[in-house]
Amino acid sequence: MATYRCLQSGQTVTFTLQHDIDSMKGHQGYVRIDIEEVENNDKPLVFAPPTPIKKAGRPRKVANV
Repeated sequence: MATYRCLQSGQTVTFTLQHDIDSMKGHQGYVRIDIEEVENNDKPLVFAPPTPIKKAGRPRKVANV
């Protein structure tokens, strides 16, 4: 399925048959708008080491020394 937009009027047309999609590729008055851009994520995903979580509240009482 492909969706095309008319450059002159701005209306959209959707085609489901492959023959119709191939014939629209050569048409100068329409632009395909449903093509998804492929993003290259070449950077590796780096996780940070876990940080210790400080417990909330008062510190525990220490016996008098």
